[in-house]
Amino acid sequence: MHRKTLGLVLLLLLVASLAGVAPVVSAQQASTEQERLQRHISFLLNQTARLENFVNSRVSNATLKELLLQQISTARSTLQQALQTLQSGDVNGTKELVREASAELRSVALQLYKEIREREKLRAAHLLEVEIRVLQNQLRALRNVASRLGSLGADTSNVTRLIDEASSLLDQALNSLKQNNMAQASQLVEQARLKVKEAERSIWSLAVQLRSKRAEKDLELFANASRKVYERLLKVSPGLAAQFKNWSDARISEIKKLISEGKHVAALEEIRKSFHRMGWVVAGLAELGRVEALAREGERVASVIKVCNATLAGEISKVAAQLRDAASKRDLQKVRELSAQLRDLLVEARFACRPGHRKGKP
Repeated sequence: MHRKTLGLVLLLLLVASLAGVAPVVSAQQASTEQERLQRHISFLLNQTARLENFVNSRVSNATLKELLLQQISTARSTLQQALQTLQSGDVNGTKELVREASAELRSVALQLYKEIREREKLRAAHLLEVEIRVLQNQLRALRNVASRLGSLGADTSNVTRLIDEASSLLDQALNSLKQNNMAQASQLVEQARLKVKEAERSIWSLAVQLRSKRAEKDLELFANASRKVYERLLKVSPGLAAQFKNWSDARISEIKKLISEGKHVAALEEIRKSFHRMGWVVAGLAELGRVEALAREGERVASVIKVCNATLAGEISKVAAQLRDAASKRDLQKVRELSAQLRDLLVEARFACRPGHRKGKP
């Protein structure tokens, strides 16, 4: 029920009670008794109409509605009769009729007040039951989260205890509702709500701890992987190795700072990005390895065929040196061109020391 409707009923109770003691209310000193009675009857008729509208729109019980409307109709008829009596000059008769109408209105108001209070109780009980269902759903969700955290190695004993205690309190609250003990049910729901909040805080704390452990573990993995990549790069290109080490050391330092500040989610994201970028380096390192192996093969073949074909050997050595230079400068296009050229020369070198070739020019 709205507060306005409840206020209307209380107002009617007040007016009707005052009318039962003295039918003349709120009069100015200069007004005659008949004028004061006229204003009071008009006021009661107006409130009667409002009360009738309220009963028609708010009272759902058909039997009660019919009874109240009959009483209101009786009160209205009595007030109209009081107006006629007042016009005839019978002040005392008018007062008596106003008392009768006021008593009828008081009866209606009291019944409506009881109806309103009953509806308010039912509504409050329904809202409390809805809240219990919402908290139960929350507990189910928290239990699922706790289970997942437990599978990741977190100690969820405290969270599980809080969830069980809150669940028990809500069951008790439902039983209290069934027994119409709203006060006890409300108390139990409030206790359960506090347990739920405590469980949420505990789960958040566990999640933060897991993030912290994961971030530290992942950072250690990144540091180890970086060291291995550096060692491999050092064999291929000391200059590139130094650049890579500067980059990886800076990333590790930045991520450690994030972890120390409690920004574990941000730290994990930066570790992910760093691993991704290091993947590019590893891919490039593999390519550099292939280039270096090709250049070494060229040098080996050149030294073998030098006695047979010094010109071809010199050409192979020259291209191998250019290939290494292009790789150190990261000139990928040049690396591809020189690699293809060196492979062609190596194919030609297979026939460099055959008898026919030895007879030719060295």
